[in-house]
Amino acid sequence: MIENIRDKLQHWFHDRREESQSCASVLTPAQEDKLFKTLDVARKVYVEPLDQFCFSVRCACNFGYIVDLNDNTCTCRRFQLENFPCTHAVAVAMHKGLPLHTLCSVYYMTDYWRAAYAETIFPIPNEVKWEVPDHILPLNNLLPPAVGPRTPGRTRTSRIPSTGEFPQSHKCGRCGATRHTRRYCTSQIPLHNNVTDV
Repeated sequence: MIENIRDKLQHWFHDRREESQSCASVLTPAQEDKLFKTLDVARKVYVEPLDQFCFSVRCACNFGYIVDLNDNTCTCRRFQLENFPCTHAVAVAMHKGLPLHTLCSVYYMTDYWRAAYAETIFPIPNEVKWEVPDHILPLNNLLPPAVGPRTPGRTRTSRIPSTGEFPQSHKCGRCGATRHTRRYCTSQIPLHNNVTDV
């Protein structure tokens, strides 16, 4: 089982390593596509500078957003949540002539993608024997205690009564006494009530 998992991971790492090595763009392919889709929308917004780093951006719906390139924030909050430029930040970068990948987090870069899959997963040799060091407790002390066979019937639960709640005593349907039910009733009942012999 462990060997199958290791084999699957080895194939995944190899495939992703080959894919990342063949990538020529600065961003990963998925993020590159996302950025190009954002570019189409960003061309339709109006950008107005407020100061050196802050810009007012108006979209087609006439909503206004403030983009701060110094802190990499936008009032739509998407820029800071994803660490990836939103439409408004892309429009500001195009207005200023900044390269768009400078607004992206390093986690979206191809170099980071390559580094994530740089390690190789090697098979475990057959000669390796797993030994537990002496300073570790025996495994039987780590296992949970054995549970006995389950008894038939409904499992009892002990519920804590709420404030003002009192436990209800059982009333027998046969004799009318409390503390037992009809099933466990042992009292004798006369055959005829209020009938006298003639």
